[in-house]
Amino acid sequence: MSSYKPRQITIGGQTYKIRYKKNLEDFGVLDSDKKIITIRATLKDNDLIDTILHEAFHACLEISGLSYLLDDENKEEALVRAFDSLLLPVIKRELKKACKNRGNP
Repeated sequence: MSSYKPRQITIGGQTYKIRYKKNLEDFGVLDSDKKIITIRATLKDNDLIDTILHEAFHACLEISGLSYLLDDENKEEALVRAFDSLLLPVIKRELKKACKNRGNP
């Protein structure tokens, strides 16, 4: 099991606290006003990082003002899930390659 369990994350220059809650129904929840991301405490490895990044993307939409254009929780969630399934795997794959090749000329 990974020891990755951050207590905060900086998004767009703003610091968000990360809290872990055992009985959270969702994998994660963003409170934009309080700048708190709450994560289900029982998540493991990939689900944990994926959920943190999912909630961070919600924060990006909020900070940028794009969430006001979406004007609907379902539309925002659809956009974030598209990011989760289309772009996030690319980022993870490329980071893995970069880490594997680190130090090689």
